Amino acid sequence: MQPVVYVVVVNYNCQHWLGACFETLLATDYPNFKAVLVDNASTDGSAEFVRSRFPRVEVMDNDANYGFSIGNNIGTEAALAAGADYVVLLNSDTKVEPQWLSELISVGEREPGVGILGPVQLRYDGDEVEFNTWTTTAARAHLAELREPERARPWIPVEWVEGSCFAVKRRVWEEIGLLDPTYFMFYEEIDFCRRAAYCGYRTGLVPRSRIRHYRGGYWEASPKTKRRRAYHSDHSQFIYTLTEPRRSLAGNFGWYLITLGTKGKEVLSNFSLLRAWDLLRLQFVLLKEVGVLMHKWRRDRLLPRRELIT
Repeated sequence: MQPVVYVVVVNYNCQHWLGACFETLLATDYPNFKAVLVDNASTDGSAEFVRSRFPRVEVMDNDANYGFSIGNNIGTEAALAAGADYVVLLNSDTKVEPQWLSELISVGEREPGVGILGPVQLRYDGDEVEFNTWTTTAARAHLAELREPERARPWIPVEWVEGSCFAVKRRVWEEIGLLDPTYFMFYEEIDFCRRAAYCGYRTGLVPRSRIRHYRGGYWEASPKTKRRRAYHSDHSQFIYTLTEPRRSLAGNFGWYLITLGTKGKEVLSNFSLLRAWDLLRLQFVLLKEVGVLMHKWRRDRLLPRRELIT
């Protein structure tokens, strides 16, 4: 019996992406998977669209926009309760190749120490094999190998894979918990991979598993949403920096100052009053969150630290 896989797609007002996403997802060649849409109270008819066009997809309706972390946690908890052996998080602005999931699960079943797996990401538009910006930045050191997937290693150890397509074994969810709700969106998958590594699990990039990812989706709609995206990304980066469990509080504060200085230089070099205001007000938000961040740092330090599992 092949492992049971649940693929969770969290959505907020992205109906225009969902057709291509679920058309390609439901054409996946892996036989034992279930697709789930978790809708964060969209107002564009997304849930109704998926129910009518893709009846095979289970739709879960949230009563508010809970963001990426909590939205995915709601879907993940339901999948684990239903007996999932793997839960895969997938963005709505993606298209998958038929064998993408088979390749991920094949590696996962052969490698007990690999707890998190991700595919290679290609540009969304067109049929050519052209890497998108995540692959060319996060996997820069492996591009030559990724260009020849049939000759590449079955999996490549990496520090993290992007939450746009993020396959996690059941025991990893059970041992280290779900995505951290401290993050509304952005950096939650990097944080998850960090916690997994702390507990001895490896993260693997699978060269023969490929998806197309637009990167941006909802956030590219207007200058207002782009500004909100920059704010949430900055907020999450500061959370990530301030809660590294392998550093002391003083060490984390030092890295916070370095991060703040770097962002301040960026604002000055390409000055925007709105950007400067957002960065300033974010520091007051972080000050209010000190207790929450301290709790997260202490909680993550209590995870069972061990050497990498082989």
